Amino acid sequence: MKNKVVRGLFFLFLGAFLCGQGCRSSVSDAEKTLNEAEQYYLQGTSSNHNSEYETSIYYLKQSEQLLSDLDASHLSAEQAAQRDRLLGLTWFHLGNTSESEMLYDIARDYYRHAIPLLLQTDNYVYLACAYRDIARTTSLTGGERDSVLFFFDQASGYASLAQSDVLQLDIEAYRYQLCFPDSIEKRLQVCRLLAEEYGAHARYSEIVEMHLARHTTDSASYYLQRLQPTDSSYTYWFEQTYTYWHSRLLYAQGHRDSAYAELLDLYDRKIEELQRDAGARTYALSLHYDVAREQQLAAEAQRERQYQRTVSVILVLLLIVLMALFAVLWYIARLRRREQSARLRSLQNKYKQQLELALERLKQKVSLTREIELQRLRGDEVEFPKWLKTYRDEQLTMNKESLDALIQSVDQSLDGAVSRLRREYPQLTESDMQFAILTIIGASDSDMGILLNVQKQTIYHRRQIVRKHINTEIEDIDQWLRDYVLSSYQ
Repeated sequence: MKNKVVRGLFFLFLGAFLCGQGCRSSVSDAEKTLNEAEQYYLQGTSSNHNSEYETSIYYLKQSEQLLSDLDASHLSAEQAAQRDRLLGLTWFHLGNTSESEMLYDIARDYYRHAIPLLLQTDNYVYLACAYRDIARTTSLTGGERDSVLFFFDQASGYASLAQSDVLQLDIEAYRYQLCFPDSIEKRLQVCRLLAEEYGAHARYSEIVEMHLARHTTDSASYYLQRLQPTDSSYTYWFEQTYTYWHSRLLYAQGHRDSAYAELLDLYDRKIEELQRDAGARTYALSLHYDVAREQQLAAEAQRERQYQRTVSVILVLLLIVLMALFAVLWYIARLRRREQSARLRSLQNKYKQQLELALERLKQKVSLTREIELQRLRGDEVEFPKWLKTYRDEQLTMNKESLDALIQSVDQSLDGAVSRLRREYPQLTESDMQFAILTIIGASDSDMGILLNVQKQTIYHRRQIVRKHINTEIEDIDQWLRDYVLSSYQ
């Protein structure tokens, strides 16, 4: 019983280990996918900062695809939260990049997709930015003013939750620009506060624009000189913006030739930029084709790995079933061996008693024979009874009928083992079978000599003949016979 419990616990732990391996493999795949998606996300946002919008969209789309394909049922709670956070940010930046490409309707859809995921993670800063950008794209596509104001109010509320004064001022600046264009003075104050107090130097371009609209060229010139990048990622944008507003300032000051020359130079550079952008888009398309092909190959490899993993699990389960079946069969065989051993011991005890009775009868005959011979030596005329003969002339203690009955009894007790021995080794004679049966039930050479009424030398010769008929390479034929009848059903 103890061995059965140990084997059961072993198989239980083995199954648990294999299930754990499968789960661990799924978890590692999810972690790998999340890390890969995050790398694509970082590359996409970095390309956006460098105004490489086509490249940015490509990388962000890769991130979106990986995150959307993740099965939520295979993710832990922490991984699911990470996936939702990263997917929300990816959609937000896809909207931001699409807006830079003036694809306002597409951008607005991305912002709307991002908002529910940003709400789940309480990302108030990005929520405020998403509603601000929805308001901006709605205004640029001719949306109703009330709708735009509603989205600005939502943005302002989340900026307040984020406790971001800069974001609040930024929203107010856009609100004045898009919904209250006549409130130039208020917008000017907000932009100046953002630029001077919070370091939002990009707002100096709006300040220059408003001063030029009011024909205050000195103030416009002053603030134009402060239009300097604070981040190297936006240097190119600042250079273009500065050139454009400087040409506008020259025109307002009456230097029209210089203004035209500077504008022409700006347009030439813009054309070169568009040409480079066209080349970049062509390269991005080819890169996308190559990556799509690689992704297809990777997907096929992933399916192949999944198939191999499934086959491995099935094979392991089959192995466990086979091991369990083997253990059950081994246990049954062991029970049968114990039962056969018990039967053999019972036969040995039965025929041991019969042997003791035969020995007792033989002693009586020998004693009586000796007494009669002594009387004859003394001169008495004593005849031997008919039923009493000398030891050499004595009939078999166990005659053929008795031996045949013994053989049949042993054969039945051992599930036909004696019959199988006869079938497998047909060269065994009746005398050989008598020796084999007496050996199987545990009779010694002396016992066999008494039961068969032969000398020990005859028993030795019979043993060698049986060994020759079965297999001459067997060293101990007695033990082999006993093992044979007990191992027939193992």
